[in-house]
Amino acid sequence: MATNKRKPIRRSPEESRKLINEIKAQGLDTCPKFLLYNFQKYGANQVAMREKDYGIWNEHTWADCYEQIKYFALGLAALGLERDDKVCCIGDNAPEWYFAELATQALGGTIVGLYVDAIPSEIEYLADHADCRFAVVRDQEQTDKFLSIRDKLPKMQKVIYWDPKGMWAYQEEEFVIDFTEVQRLGREFDREHPTYFEDQLQLGQPEDIAVLCFTSGTSGSLPKAAMISHHYLVQAAFDGSLVTAFYPGDNHVSFVPLAWIAEQFMGLMIWLMWGVVVNFPENGDTVMENIREIGPQIIMLGTRQWEDLYRMSIARINDSTWPKRAVYRLALPIGYRISRYKILERAKVPLLWRLLYFLAYWGCFRHLRDKLGLEKTRTAATGGSLMGPDTLHWFRAIGVRLIDSYGLTEIAPTTMHVDEPKLGTVGPPLPGTKVKVTEDGELLWKNNRMFSGYYKKPELTSEVFSDGWFKSGDAGTIDDEGHVIVFDRLKDMRELRGGYKYSPSYLENKLKFSPFIKDVMVVGDKGHEYPFALINIDFTNVGQWAEKNRLPYTTFTDLSQKDEVYDLIQKDVERTNADLPPTGRLLKFMLLYKEFDPDEGELTRTRKLRRGFLEDRYAEAIEAAYHDRPSLTVETEITYQDGKKGKISLNVNIRTV
Repeated sequence: MATNKRKPIRRSPEESRKLINEIKAQGLDTCPKFLLYNFQKYGANQVAMREKDYGIWNEHTWADCYEQIKYFALGLAALGLERDDKVCCIGDNAPEWYFAELATQALGGTIVGLYVDAIPSEIEYLADHADCRFAVVRDQEQTDKFLSIRDKLPKMQKVIYWDPKGMWAYQEEEFVIDFTEVQRLGREFDREHPTYFEDQLQLGQPEDIAVLCFTSGTSGSLPKAAMISHHYLVQAAFDGSLVTAFYPGDNHVSFVPLAWIAEQFMGLMIWLMWGVVVNFPENGDTVMENIREIGPQIIMLGTRQWEDLYRMSIARINDSTWPKRAVYRLALPIGYRISRYKILERAKVPLLWRLLYFLAYWGCFRHLRDKLGLEKTRTAATGGSLMGPDTLHWFRAIGVRLIDSYGLTEIAPTTMHVDEPKLGTVGPPLPGTKVKVTEDGELLWKNNRMFSGYYKKPELTSEVFSDGWFKSGDAGTIDDEGHVIVFDRLKDMRELRGGYKYSPSYLENKLKFSPFIKDVMVVGDKGHEYPFALINIDFTNVGQWAEKNRLPYTTFTDLSQKDEVYDLIQKDVERTNADLPPTGRLLKFMLLYKEFDPDEGELTRTRKLRRGFLEDRYAEAIEAAYHDRPSLTVETEITYQDGKKGKISLNVNIRTV
């Protein structure tokens, strides 16, 4: 699909700036203008994107994409879309999302990304707050969400679906229309207005709002819609290309939700700016298989997805034959030693260790990377939440160039590792970005591409700025080499009774390095002498472990409360404690009887903990732990495999380490 030749990880600063100046000279200052440029440059001669459907990779050239976008845009115009109108989009990543977004922007409109698992009540607030007139959705499931709340969305005129499966019964529903039917209306509109699309496209300005991105709402307040301009997106892609190189024909797998700002520039913008080929997996269950087929040079995953990938890898290694496990156990210490030379000691690797790593790589790591689909990967990036150094260290040890980055919806990215990462940091600020630390330890940021404010919330916009600096709300510092260290959200930093200050996220990330722990929340403040952890087991990996050890179980709830599972998790708690000072060690933990669920408000849609909500929900468990009770009786609802629900009374243990 793409050339196997290794290209440089980064260009020289001079070469990068030369290319950027050439782009600017073309007047390419909005997303649709890049689309037109690529159509004229590549036409039908270069693949722009692929989508896997029914086991077949279907290709779209730049000419195909331009035509699809043009006629969908004209179809929206025929339906009444005007400049500054809002169109929300919800569904798994697919070419149609790109088509809908660029079509809307070409007419001067704004796309509003919604997460695919958003429930109707959330969609009602988000779509109404953003004043959306049209919704572009994937399938029947998403269509039904809008139909269930149509009376509460008076501004909404049409719901446009792109997957016709199961939609035959909606043919008489005037509120609903097929994606291809909109394009048919666009072709009719084009005959009467032959230059309308190109004329509207050229009217676009860098200051126009391209996207409304809703913040995650970790504080428990309603999400805010950050206004993201074309200038923001274009400049973010410029800044990122100064530290990592993208080339035409590179493969990128679009899996991270497009409603998240990171995929807007690591997916859509590098596609538009550098001619990278975007590949869309068939569905969520085939992602890893599809990644292996593509062998992407560029991949962007959220922190939790990298953690899941690590846990899956370790689980499969543990289930492999003993010779393979032996080779891995011999090779991994060599990988860690090389990683320590490069990113901890920042020293030249001795010849002997280079030779040993050569053997370890070709005997083990290369095959492991191939199984993960990362053998050709040149740039693997993460963001969204803090990554534990253990996870980054492991991927670096097996040869995956995983780089951590940091940013917020309102100003992203701000930092990125350049060559070798410095563990415990999120890298130095990108060129053109400034950072400083206030007296109370808050990180403030400034650059020339900050967001344009919160939609319909000018008072909140004013609150987050101080003399032109954006107040991140994150606690952190800057080390001697200029690398930024982010501790945690400022409001989430905790202090124990004895005065010891700690970051719950740091402890959580260390615990999640275990293949058996999926989620965890650490609590403990001035009223407590030690931290306490509420832990979600990884049901798949712990289940496999239980089967291997002949431990019978029925449900998640049953498995989580087995004494043998508590013993298993206690080993990981003790491993975490070994690196902590005595005053900050976890002395108690509880295995929760259910997973944290975004539909219940426990997690955001990007799977960040909503701490305030969780602490209120599990207040009784927290109180029991700190009052030295060995267990807690809870009433909970469980869902059986046939979909039936029932309530049970459950005794949940609290383990002292």
